[in-house]
Amino acid sequence: MKKQFIVWMLGITVGGAALAQQTSTLIRSSSSSSSAATAAAAPTADVDTSVYPYTPFMFSIVTPLQVPSSNFDVGGLRINAIYGECQNFDGFDISTVGRARGHGNGLQVALLANIVDGDGLGLQIAPVNYVSGSYDGWQIGAVNYGAANPQSTAQALQIGFFNGSDFIKGCQIGVINIAREMIGFQIGVVNVIQNKDVPFLPIINCYF
Repeated sequence: MKKQFIVWMLGITVGGAALAQQTSTLIRSSSSSSSAATAAAAPTADVDTSVYPYTPFMFSIVTPLQVPSSNFDVGGLRINAIYGECQNFDGFDISTVGRARGHGNGLQVALLANIVDGDGLGLQIAPVNYVSGSYDGWQIGAVNYGAANPQSTAQALQIGFFNGSDFIKGCQIGVINIAREMIGFQIGVVNVIQNKDVPFLPIINCYF
């Protein structure tokens, strides 16, 4: 209060224009401090796991019929009889359809699909394997898609009927192989690397 009173008195002394300028400066300073505090308090994607409880085991029939709930991180074994969700996953995943809303690291084996909304690391084996963020590892299935989001990167080996990635460093082996950017090679019937001068080549395509 004392500081505000001094500022107010100074504004009266030097005139209304000076007071307006001082008030504007104080408002901008307050707004910047508030924004910085909010940004510091808000969790980022990299540390998001700290806000979720942890479990070494999860069993799901169909989400939300699962123990514990889908708001848990799993570090260990996850079994999904039909469909299951968790936040972040590290370990061994056996599913019909399994989904991690955050990252998914480890061995994932599914009868239908492995789905990771964040980044991934390890080995995925299923008819459909999908990772939205960056992925390091192997994907083996009918349809494989790693690093689906723009500006994400896969360092991977993909083996399947269809293999796709926004940016992949590694190898794609299948009937149809598509990448927006690639460092590596493709083996298949239809091979497309979109950022090349000649994007399509049958049998073998590569870019280094």
